[in-house]
Amino acid sequence: MELEIYGGINEIGGNKVFINVEDKKFLFDFGLSFNDSNQYFSEFLNPRKFNGIIDYLYLNLIPPINRIYRNDLIKPFKKKLSQPKYKIDISETNLIDAFFLTHAHMDHYKFAGFLKKETPIYLNWISYDLIQYLSETSLDPLIPEILNFYESFKVVPKKRQKKDAEPEFKRATKNDFNENEIKRRVNIMENEKPYTFNTSKGEINITQYAVDHSIPGACSYIIEHEGQSLIYTGDFRKHGFHKEWVDHFIDIAKKSNPITIITEGTRVPSVKDFENGLYKIDEQTEKDVEIRSRDLMRMHPGLILVNFPMRNLDRILLYYRLAKKTNRIFAISPKMYLLIDKYRVSLDKKEENVINDFYKAYEIPEFNDPNFKVYLRRKGWGKFESQDYRTHEKQIFDEIDYLTYKDVRKEPEKYLLYLDFFMLSELIDLDLEPDSIMYINSTTDPFNEEMELKEEKLTAWLEHFGILKTETIHSSGHCAVDDLIDTLNKINAENIIPIHTENPKTFEQLGLNGNIIIPQKGKKYQF
Repeated sequence: MELEIYGGINEIGGNKVFINVEDKKFLFDFGLSFNDSNQYFSEFLNPRKFNGIIDYLYLNLIPPINRIYRNDLIKPFKKKLSQPKYKIDISETNLIDAFFLTHAHMDHYKFAGFLKKETPIYLNWISYDLIQYLSETSLDPLIPEILNFYESFKVVPKKRQKKDAEPEFKRATKNDFNENEIKRRVNIMENEKPYTFNTSKGEINITQYAVDHSIPGACSYIIEHEGQSLIYTGDFRKHGFHKEWVDHFIDIAKKSNPITIITEGTRVPSVKDFENGLYKIDEQTEKDVEIRSRDLMRMHPGLILVNFPMRNLDRILLYYRLAKKTNRIFAISPKMYLLIDKYRVSLDKKEENVINDFYKAYEIPEFNDPNFKVYLRRKGWGKFESQDYRTHEKQIFDEIDYLTYKDVRKEPEKYLLYLDFFMLSELIDLDLEPDSIMYINSTTDPFNEEMELKEEKLTAWLEHFGILKTETIHSSGHCAVDDLIDTLNKINAENIIPIHTENPKTFEQLGLNGNIIIPQKGKKYQF
């Protein structure tokens, strides 16, 4: 087995892991590097779509590897891309035999849409639904290209042609593609079912195992060949509501004769902080978040606002449960409602065991639950009219009995209202008395300049309206250091390769059983 790692090295996120077994080459995750992206881009400064993949290559957001990228993004720029800096040319051959996704966070999937159309994509149904949902609701132009393929720079005949004249053409839009043209080779993986790839020297089995993370559908992989295994953990934690999934994965992994494990180390601190034990400060479990939030909600008689990562299904359901226990209505955003509805619709088509497993893990509310309502903001002309809203939001008008600021302002004590940074202007419409509102901050503390600026703006809004802001009540989606040490020692792989961490050198101080390999970008490691 051979490894090449092109992302997640000395940083949190941006995972890009090639695993080569005999004549097969597999790519696990192909994500955005937040560090590299934030260095050059911001909310209103982005790579240019008309430049194909050049902006991304030029700024090292994707690696210059030949025969993995789609030809339509290469052809218009073939002269530039053939230069020694890139050495990328148009090719019908595909270097990658399959792409595997661990979960639907953009630091793991963002650039998968750049892969050749023929690249087989493997992911579970939950991650599939999440990316499909984002394709329908996000403004990010790259996301719809992950599960579908819309040829760039394509020209098609105009539908109306002038009689006795030369044919006229136009730039293709999504409506000009038929279903067969856009289909990618998507394979929905079943949990714990091996997927077999044949080589001249025997079979390769790749198996996906559910693990707990801050987004549903997260998984780890075991790659087995000739009686040995290579393990890729992806992102995981043991302090959430689904610890048993991780414990089960550990039991399977340690029996697979692991020669190497590629592990996340998001919360591993610097050597100095580890030696001083500072990494244990303010550790919170999901149960801690629930208890602290419950106690605060019981004490506050007025409107309660809450913010948390909106695709964190565990956190959505946590505050839904607390709303019910405190006789409040949990008012959520249209996007959050549509995400949950996406799961409902998908589950209607699943086998009974899949349905039972999902509802055992996630007790999502019924469609008509009185404690679970959609809060709709004013847009456009501010009249709550259908034409003011995007396509996916129009469903709310047709099917949902939604709430507005008028409902909340009338009886604020009845509501727990989800309010993220981009909804802060709702406070003007709510216009409630100072000191009557509590804001529960259930997101991670800022850790870069952009987040710090947002935090300053949030504080200014809350102070202006006299809103009490709680201390951060949040539980990380990543493994605590002591849990990580326990996990790695139980699996007991010969070699340990830390990625998705800013402090890989600290792994040498953790007292782990295996040989620590600090990876270098693009270097080949053979086992």
